[in-house]
Amino acid sequence: MRPNTKLVWIETPTNPMLKIIDIDNTVKIARNKRGNDVLVLVDNTFASPYLQSPLEFGCDIVLHSLSKYVGGHSDVIGGGLVVKEKALYESLFFSAKSIGANPSAFDSYLVLRGMKTLEARMKIHCKNAYILARWLESHPLVEKVIYPGLESHPHHKLAK
Repeated sequence: MRPNTKLVWIETPTNPMLKIIDIDNTVKIARNKRGNDVLVLVDNTFASPYLQSPLEFGCDIVLHSLSKYVGGHSDVIGGGLVVKEKALYESLFFSAKSIGANPSAFDSYLVLRGMKTLEARMKIHCKNAYILARWLESHPLVEKVIYPGLESHPHHKLAK
């Protein structure tokens, strides 16, 4: 943290090593160092809103790649920001409007379509990933499996 720090940007889980960052602790560190004048942004792309809700841990902005799990069909490019403070929303919305960083109506439709099946897809993703990770972990030719759902992952408890 420096005197001119305006934003702490974290990604959790990280891609590709699946490190889990303690969002609550990151927010506390940012606030203790600078008070409320520094924003905390969490890139939540890998977890999706189904698995993780960073706003509940005190972060200010949640970033989602809408092209991945949220969209779900590999047919749209986009991103989304989620905030809870109205003033921050209005500032970000004004910026997006001013520079034209807005999705088309059809892209918005594609994202909404994907959101409707997010829960079902994430349940299956998680189940399959866990089964595969356990199988790989027991395979004699595999040295290490990096998956937060396994107890062998160093951040397993935090991920839970």
